[in-house]
Amino acid sequence: KQWYQRRVAITAGRWNTFGMNVSGDRGLNDGSLNIYGKVRNLFGRLESVRVNYVKGTKISDGCSMIFNKPILSQKNSNFKVLASKENMLNRTANYMTSDVKTNMVYQVGMLGGKNEFEAEALWQQIHGGNVSMKIREEFGHHLKCAVRHKYVRDTRDDLLVPTTGSKHSIETELAGFMGDVNHVKVNVDSQINTKLFLGYSGALSFRAGLIHELSENRRTWITDKFFCGGPGSVRGFYEDGIGRPLGGTMHWGAGVSLSRKLPFSPHIWGLGKFMRINHFVNAGNLGNDRKDLFVDPRVSVGSGVIMKIANFRMEINYAVPIRYQASDVVNHGLQFGIGINFM
Repeated sequence: KQWYQRRVAITAGRWNTFGMNVSGDRGLNDGSLNIYGKVRNLFGRLESVRVNYVKGTKISDGCSMIFNKPILSQKNSNFKVLASKENMLNRTANYMTSDVKTNMVYQVGMLGGKNEFEAEALWQQIHGGNVSMKIREEFGHHLKCAVRHKYVRDTRDDLLVPTTGSKHSIETELAGFMGDVNHVKVNVDSQINTKLFLGYSGALSFRAGLIHELSENRRTWITDKFFCGGPGSVRGFYEDGIGRPLGGTMHWGAGVSLSRKLPFSPHIWGLGKFMRINHFVNAGNLGNDRKDLFVDPRVSVGSGVIMKIANFRMEINYAVPIRYQASDVVNHGLQFGIGINFM
């Protein structure tokens, strides 16, 4: 036998792109127009630099530059450096934030899921117009330095309208190295989906979060607090309509839903492929003390239609709040929601 040794050299050139697209962020009912330019293979090892300008409903305007480098020695891992400036409008409380921040992110597949380690330096200004005095007390410049870890394990058969599988995530943040914010923040999100009888599939969802302040001299500002209510969490309430306007340091939400395809043939305008009927029961609460979480929880029931359109999930529901408090802003009747992450 004769053995031959050959060397193969592959040269990859730069592939630069420029484009524009319409997308949705993690926030509900939040759309944005993105104009971007991207340079690929910057130094010959699959690096890329992307410059982005955003004009949207929640991010009034913003620009960012992202440097991304895959870690070739580890599977499904990369390193990112992001610098951005954003002006964001809070539509429910009518205040604005101007953020200038720098993030370093390391992503790696580990423990059966995706892990994200992040360090952030944020300079934020809270300002606005006609707001309550309690919110006006939060106005001014704030500095926050934090580290985060996020773990996500997702085995669902569809990211928008799942019928089987589960998703579990936990995010932990430690802030207080510099600036006027010092806390530990933990947020968990879990969803289990399974197929049932007569074409129905069931979903059980749960969310919870906690903020623990580590210093009496440095507080947690409104932009870090939890909010609850809306078509993506506890339906039957307006967005952030539970416990307005200052939010809370603790929250939980739970939901049970049954859904199935509409009784249309897939060939009738394609309705049977992307439309489902949905029945749900939601519950949740928000507060600053443990006893607040379990006293008079908010509860709603209802039915509606789910539509999967491109990379979005759209819901049209008729929701009925059956337990609420006087300070809540309820939405009894038709409710519309479009986004990615629903409970």
